[in-house]
Amino acid sequence: MNQVFRESSDRFQKRRKLLRAALVLTFAATLPLQAQTATTATEGKKTMQYMLLIYGDPKLEPAYGTPEFQAMMGGFFALNEQMKADKVLVSGEGLQGIETATSVKLRGGKVETMDGPFAETREHLGGYYVVDVPDLDSALRYAAMVPSAAWGTVEVRPLMSYNPTEQ
Repeated sequence: MNQVFRESSDRFQKRRKLLRAALVLTFAATLPLQAQTATTATEGKKTMQYMLLIYGDPKLEPAYGTPEFQAMMGGFFALNEQMKADKVLVSGEGLQGIETATSVKLRGGKVETMDGPFAETREHLGGYYVVDVPDLDSALRYAAMVPSAAWGTVEVRPLMSYNPTEQ
């Protein structure tokens, strides 16, 4: 039963990724003015990496296959291309659904695992970007360009650097 569920979930997630991709292309037409305000990181200037954590309530997302979904996916594709052109994109990806998550805890010297996410919340972590930009204001401008910020939340957090040569 669990294998059947995982295979079904995998098929759903693949369709969902394809639809998100298509939606970003449609949404791209709405981003040119926003993209003009984004700060471009320049070579030689000190930059900071920030993670843009994309949270959304699946009930509020555009339905798969609708024009709104296509527009959302177009927006993601346009944002990807803008961040690549600005040379600030380090990495980014969507995440499979919360039903595929496994949480790990260490309690009393024992490893505990449980299916699903640990936190109970309406909004789910659905993806992320890591950007390398001059400052927090620049990271916030890119976060505002994430299409799902319109109905969800994009959390912006600086990454820690454990490399003493970068500090």
